[in-house]
Amino acid sequence: MTSPVGGANLPRLLADLSALTVLVVDDHADSRDLLREVLQSCGASVLEADNVRTAQEYVKTLKVNLIVTDLALPGVDGAAFLKWLREQPADGGGALPAIAVTAYHERYPPTEVTGWAAYFQKPLKVDEFVRTIVSIFRRPGADR
Repeated sequence: MTSPVGGANLPRLLADLSALTVLVVDDHADSRDLLREVLQSCGASVLEADNVRTAQEYVKTLKVNLIVTDLALPGVDGAAFLKWLREQPADGGGALPAIAVTAYHERYPPTEVTGWAAYFQKPLKVDEFVRTIVSIFRRPGADR
């Protein structure tokens, strides 16, 4: 069975992500909507932020298991957000896995953006995206 989202057909349940709370950071509502739909269709709880400042507040105050962020954000970009994240203590978000998603791979080439658990170019390949999340949380020491 599939569910239409933004012209795409998404499998209703690609994987069981029901144990996860995922923070999605993107300044474009359509992109956040797509990511939320994909993650919720797999059972994840989703928090949304349209800028880095809001994302930082979520990391500081809420239990998050994974961050999915656009790199090309207005003001402070996703690369600077990751740098800030990695400067935090492990129990304050510094060890959270983060996935980069960008339409601007020329501006943010994967070879120059480090510290991410995974890197995806838009348009997002949904099956690969979900399989990657499952793989991240199967790794030894992953935050569950």
